Amino acid sequence: MFVFIFTTIVVGFACAGFIMLGFRLGGRKAPKYLIPLTAALGMFGYMIWDDYSWFDRVSSRLPQQVKITQTYVTTAPYKPWTLLVAPVNRFSAIDGDKTITNPANTAQKQITTIYLQKGHLTRATTRLIDCDTRLASFITRDTALDSNGFPTQIDDAKPLESNDPALIYACQ
Repeated sequence: MFVFIFTTIVVGFACAGFIMLGFRLGGRKAPKYLIPLTAALGMFGYMIWDDYSWFDRVSSRLPQQVKITQTYVTTAPYKPWTLLVAPVNRFSAIDGDKTITNPANTAQKQITTIYLQKGHLTRATTRLIDCDTRLASFITRDTALDSNGFPTQIDDAKPLESNDPALIYACQ
């Protein structure tokens, strides 16, 4: 967040500086209203660009084995441009390199889901997906694991819809 605020201010100063330089090279003095107006427009332009390009910039840097499963958009009244077209500001992805099949039961898969949101820390969760029963359960530090690293007992399993991205990815 600090980097975003700092960059926005630098962009504002840079835009104002270009206008001042242009007028100075032209041998004229810039109108008093033009410098702060240019700085404000530059800052708003940068904020809009950052909102709409965040998803593309972040997703293009993901490793090839990470597959994006869902994207989410949010509008905000303090960002009126999001009311016209809402930008993607968070998404979830599954890390293919961390998908593990249970050797004792090939219908059970462990998947790692990564959650990314603009301006927030990245989170990751590990879930057990049972492809036969279409049940999913989160694996936490408190989960008892067998010698293969799979839960010995599943108490909080929840049913998944047939179009759930985690189920589709794990059981394809």
